[in-house]
Amino acid sequence: MRMKIRLVLRLLLPALLALLPSIAVAQGGADSEVFELYPEYVYGRDRGPKMGYTKPEVFDPLSDKLYRSGYKNYSPIGVPVELKKADAMTRVETMGAIIACADGWFWPFSRTARNNEPPGLEIEILNAIAKKRDWKVAMMWVNMATRFGPGAPGGAYDQSINKGSCDLVMGLTITGDDHHNDANALEFTRPFMSTGFVLVTQHSAKKVKSLDDVKRLGLKVGLPAFSPMSEYADEHGIPHETFFQNYQVIDALVRRQIDAGMIWSGAISQARLNRPEAEFELVEGYVPIPEMRWDSAWVIKSREKDFKKFIDESIGEMLESGEIKRIVERYGMPFYPPVTQ
Repeated sequence: MRMKIRLVLRLLLPALLALLPSIAVAQGGADSEVFELYPEYVYGRDRGPKMGYTKPEVFDPLSDKLYRSGYKNYSPIGVPVELKKADAMTRVETMGAIIACADGWFWPFSRTARNNEPPGLEIEILNAIAKKRDWKVAMMWVNMATRFGPGAPGGAYDQSINKGSCDLVMGLTITGDDHHNDANALEFTRPFMSTGFVLVTQHSAKKVKSLDDVKRLGLKVGLPAFSPMSEYADEHGIPHETFFQNYQVIDALVRRQIDAGMIWSGAISQARLNRPEAEFELVEGYVPIPEMRWDSAWVIKSREKDFKKFIDESIGEMLESGEIKRIVERYGMPFYPPVTQ
């Protein structure tokens, strides 16, 4: 008897399954809709399908399992064999594209961006340069922190520009300690802006306009520990309280633990992205003191004279026209012209 029941079920099951779609339509009515989800693919990541509203994502390579497992240090476009050993300018002109290496998360300078999210001010500057020649920009993501890692200079450079995978590397600051450039046969481009530690205030500290005011009023200013700013404050007797990093100074401001801070100018843009409830503001007209201000630039292989000349001239034109200033300030970051023109 049991064998007969099993045989009947086995014969009926395919017919029942075939009827399910028509049953679903009958229950939903003639106007019922079928919703389908399609996976969204972005280079280096498969974020998968999602329903409903999702807050725009900021890619953090430190917590991304796919990135950490190897989806990095790969050129986004192939270079033809005949162009592998060509000079950069010839390769760019032939391919109609500049390949740039940058950190996947270095806001507001660069980040992997999805859909219409802003990619970072340095990428926008390079896009503007490329557009003048109707070229494209292709991004290769590297962990720039590794350029000073074990066996430095190496790390990020060995995985990118030293292999010929990109034409230039972004996200660099000219500090005067540039020993890694010679070892990698690299040269800085013309600086396109400068960054530095800036004074931000809120509430009771609104009357403070300078570090001299901080000293005169005996007001403690928050600043990142083990930073050049921390050393400067110790040497010049500026009352201060230290926190581990810029973002912790910002968190202390949000909690009203302090009402004044000296933070890196790029951290203002980071705060507007990650701490929209923050009330502090940059002191109007504040300019970083010379000791706490550095130029931002890119690096190119020393042998690529023509390509470097093109980039340098383009940066000069954009500085003169104010185009770089407009791009930087769109990111909520103060623009300071390069110290070295």
